[in-house]
Amino acid sequence: MLYFCASFAGSQGRNHISFRMISSTIPFPPVSWWVYACRQGQVVFDLAEHYGKMSYRNRYYLASAQGRQLMSIPLHQGRNQRIPVAAVQTDPNTKWQDNHWKTIVSLYGRSPFFPYFDYLLQPLFRKEYPLLHDFNLEGIALVNRLLDLGLSFSVTHEYRQVYPSGTADLREAFCPGRPDLSLPAYYQVFAERSGFQADCSILDLLFCEGKQAAAYLAEAAKKIG
Repeated sequence: MLYFCASFAGSQGRNHISFRMISSTIPFPPVSWWVYACRQGQVVFDLAEHYGKMSYRNRYYLASAQGRQLMSIPLHQGRNQRIPVAAVQTDPNTKWQDNHWKTIVSLYGRSPFFPYFDYLLQPLFRKEYPLLHDFNLEGIALVNRLLDLGLSFSVTHEYRQVYPSGTADLREAFCPGRPDLSLPAYYQVFAERSGFQADCSILDLLFCEGKQAAAYLAEAAKKIG
């Protein structure tokens, strides 16, 4: 079940709402996203923005023996959709959840903390998610609880191109082709074969570092200017 503090759809006095961080919805966001989220403490997800292809909005990366491995969620009617994120549908004619989970088990089955979290994550890959953002947000909320991060989440259905000074607008800040290479290394299953793969999905950090992932994120958040 997803736990959000509020929805701003149709709220009164919305010009007085203070957003700490506005973000797109992302499936199991990269580690750098979580560092910023921990820095801000509050995250508002924009469900009114138009879907943008070649972004993290339907993809995440895992660390494999060959390097960063792309995990892409297939979409109904493809990627070239100029519709609000809230309306973007996953493709019901594919077995993407089953395939994703099999890949996760293959890559992380022998990681130190996989047995502590696999049974909690697997239900996300069995439940049907007609809408992309529902899967994305449930995954984010679950990781927040597993790591006891205490982040506050909400959603907005009102699109704004520009937010006031003081709001960290990260809707276009994270690009799959530009991982954050400044993040400190940690143990990875295939590091001896492929080297450290920076800025993979939070799942990589979770399975490899367990609850210590929270301390890793907190320490990295302190270094943000």
